[in-house]
Amino acid sequence: MEDGKRFINTVNDNYETIKKELQSYCDSVGEKFDEDIFQDTIIKCYTLIDKNGEMKDSSYQGCKNFMFQAFKRNLKREQQYARNQKRDANVTNLSKHNEVYLNSKLTSEEKLKSDLYKDFATLYLMKKVEEQFDDEHFYLFRLKTFTNMTYAQLAEKTGIKGCRQKVVDVKNWLKDNVKQQDIKDEFDDIYSDIL
Repeated sequence: MEDGKRFINTVNDNYETIKKELQSYCDSVGEKFDEDIFQDTIIKCYTLIDKNGEMKDSSYQGCKNFMFQAFKRNLKREQQYARNQKRDANVTNLSKHNEVYLNSKLTSEEKLKSDLYKDFATLYLMKKVEEQFDDEHFYLFRLKTFTNMTYAQLAEKTGIKGCRQKVVDVKNWLKDNVKQQDIKDEFDDIYSDIL
């Protein structure tokens, strides 16, 4: 087997282990683990090995070491890019700031209607999921939606295997079967009846 394939197979077979080790490294040096850099490093390593045709050490440990060194270098290089040097660390979530700004421009009635719609849409989606899926799917989706847990935290808390796939199945079903216009139409019907 050529070294490029051996490297990619090693990373694939030990993906979670390698990722956890790199996350631990980032924690130990006070860096934030970046999923994009991790994925990009795998691709760059494979491309380089494929281009050169061989690795000095293509064993399991050699592949891990190669990946670690490349990830460490890419993490350091990422900080040097101008786009990251000028990034304002104080602005963490622009969508929240945007929502606050937009809400300040609404009248109290428009704000009330907007808040009611958000609550209605959430309940509408939850009801559809509860009707379509079993209790386990519904429970996992609800936890993931309302707590913003990572999939690892979700699996640890619930002890349910395959929770990521179950949540993704629900999300995909919602995308395919529930249209935003349907929610809006039903909300408008109810809202007009109230007034």
